[in-house]
Amino acid sequence: MNLDLIAASRSLVEEAWKKPDEWEANLASAEAMLSKALREVPDDVLALTCLGAVLSDQGKYEKAAAVLVRAIELGSTDRNTYFNLGVAKMNCATRAKAMAAFRDAEGRQASPLSWEAYFDPQAH
Repeated sequence: MNLDLIAASRSLVEEAWKKPDEWEANLASAEAMLSKALREVPDDVLALTCLGAVLSDQGKYEKAAAVLVRAIELGSTDRNTYFNLGVAKMNCATRAKAMAAFRDAEGRQASPLSWEAYFDPQAH
């Protein structure tokens, strides 16, 4: 687990919200950092969860869903893994599959190191 890369990618995502004209560049950099972390430790569920959030925020929902399913298969119990899977599935699968992921997120504890993908339930 490379906590420095995860923290740096989170900072880039947070900055993107404050400076929308840097959105694409920041998310691309965050994706690259998390991908690097996963090359070092391929089964890092925290990096997979964070990468899923970044991919969803970039509109790469199918790729995000695959990454998040992998995190779950590896044993993630992080609420954000399941929530982010719901976000991805809302945009690339059926509503029923998305709602199942959101229900799976309920009652779980979110890791303080991960974050939620952006989700607007009215627009998704």
